[in-house]
Amino acid sequence: MNTKLQCNRSAARKAGYAILIGGAGLFGIVSVVLAGNADAVDLEVYRAGGETVLAGGDLYGAPVWYDFRFTYPPFAALVFTPLALLGTAAAKALVAVLNGVLLAFVVARSWRSLGVRGRRLVPAVIAVTGASFALESVHSNFIDGQINLLLVTLVLADLTGRADHRARGVGVGIAAGLKLTPLIFVAYLVAARRYRQAAVASACAAGTVLVSFLLVPAAAGDFWLGGRFADLSRIHTDPASRHNQSLRGLLMKTGVPEAPALVLWLLLGAAAGLGALALAVRAARRGEHLLAVSLCGLCGAMVSPWSWGHHWVWLVPFGVFLVWVAGRPRRRGRWLPAMVLVALTVPGLLALADPMDDDAKPVLAGGPLAFVLGNIYVLIFVVALVAAVLDLRAPRDARCAGGPRRRTGSGPAEQRETAPGAAG
Repeated sequence: MNTKLQCNRSAARKAGYAILIGGAGLFGIVSVVLAGNADAVDLEVYRAGGETVLAGGDLYGAPVWYDFRFTYPPFAALVFTPLALLGTAAAKALVAVLNGVLLAFVVARSWRSLGVRGRRLVPAVIAVTGASFALESVHSNFIDGQINLLLVTLVLADLTGRADHRARGVGVGIAAGLKLTPLIFVAYLVAARRYRQAAVASACAAGTVLVSFLLVPAAAGDFWLGGRFADLSRIHTDPASRHNQSLRGLLMKTGVPEAPALVLWLLLGAAAGLGALALAVRAARRGEHLLAVSLCGLCGAMVSPWSWGHHWVWLVPFGVFLVWVAGRPRRRGRWLPAMVLVALTVPGLLALADPMDDDAKPVLAGGPLAFVLGNIYVLIFVVALVAAVLDLRAPRDARCAGGPRRRTGSGPAEQRETAPGAAG
């Protein structure tokens, strides 16, 4: 009887994986269609960076594609070199399919971290992955050919996996080697007293720098020693541009002069960062690792001196958490404002206040609605912080109402990690 039951479960699991893979393939096809007629500007910059490395050219001294400069660490350019060997159409198709699969993986991993397993997992993944295409942060990743979904995948797979895995921290380190903002997760690991994992992440990030100095020493020296990593003008010439979806951007868009805005950004950013890390650690100690990682990811985009809308793709795992918490009546009310704001982040609506064409005039040039739509990502982060404070202060029985609490792993270390009061 037990053997038959195990066989049935194995068959159901295989069928579920087959459906999941098929769904990911479908999303990949949709991704290709979505990105097929797009300019994929960022992808072209990645390819140009890879071509520059292969040709032994100057990666940071001049624009690599038209007037676009390469802004990523030199390790990223090394990773992009295979794209330089492909034609434009092939590269766009490959990156679109990859982003589709990564999106499905992020959603699946998020659901699994919440304890959703078995027959419930497949429809949950398909539904949320499909709905995620409507978010501007996801939509623009496909249109521009961005790599943010890869960064989310690396971090999420790393920090929501087995707590006792010896390689935990590697994903964070590699992500930080590709882009600097994931370094916030090293701070999170330190704050959570996961010192070994923080050391692994730091060593991996340092390893990407070492590889860069070994393979492209001129570019590495220019970026790391020449201060290119701190040159914000390489991203956009106007830090007060309506496209800057960060705290610094909000301050400057509301008329704060550049010098005071810099001071306020540093002070408020530090306070918000410390608050987010403290809440993330508290969430992790209560076993809510998806919320913890999502808060850190959103915080990284908020405190960054410059953030495009596609940098806020951390709304995908956060969105899974919101869908999950919507089924818990005693917690739903605390997160309802965040749910409403996330639902407003559709491209057509945000374009009313922030059209991507620099020459286009916003339909909403002033007023409360224009402020909300033009700074909605920062507002989502602020609302999420307030909701997390209220939610994590509530008694455990009130917070967990609506369903039994599930462990996020099966090993003893994972059980210790999700136990009440355990060190994160």
